[in-house]
Amino acid sequence: MRSAQPALVRRDPAPTPRAAPESAEPQTTNAAPRAINRFEELVALADEKRDLNTRTALERDVRLVRFEDGRLEISLEPGASKALAGDLSRKLSDWTGRRWMVVVSAEAGAPTLKAQADERRQELQHGVKADPLVQAVLARFPGAQIVGVQARGDAKRARHAHGAATGRTAGR
Repeated sequence: MRSAQPALVRRDPAPTPRAAPESAEPQTTNAAPRAINRFEELVALADEKRDLNTRTALERDVRLVRFEDGRLEISLEPGASKALAGDLSRKLSDWTGRRWMVVVSAEAGAPTLKAQADERRQELQHGVKADPLVQAVLARFPGAQIVGVQARGDAKRARHAHGAATGRTAGR
């Protein structure tokens, strides 16, 4: 028969509480403060930060009422998120290193950036359609339609982007 050996129990002393380091303050982004002077710069910043949802919301859901660095007064489109103002305030503060106040106004504000771009596109298409040469082509080919119009600078940029995407350069 074996003799039972007494179990050794080792007791560690109770852990002593450690004092938190003196510099244990909430960590904040130490981004250098960045000034934004125009609403379009704000949209470009969202694009730079690769925040597609915010950029899209700024273009489609926000009607600008007033803008100054650190303060954004907007009106929202009917389908916009109710949390958009709070989200914008938080993100802008994080991105710029400064506090931003985003206020939803009762004023109607300017048309959205998307509505403004659509209006410019419509005006361009109407201008092209009024051109006598284009009217002659449309008369010669019944049923023909203008399906898209680009300004010359836009067409060059589109060709260049297409060439870069396919590995070809546009030498035109």
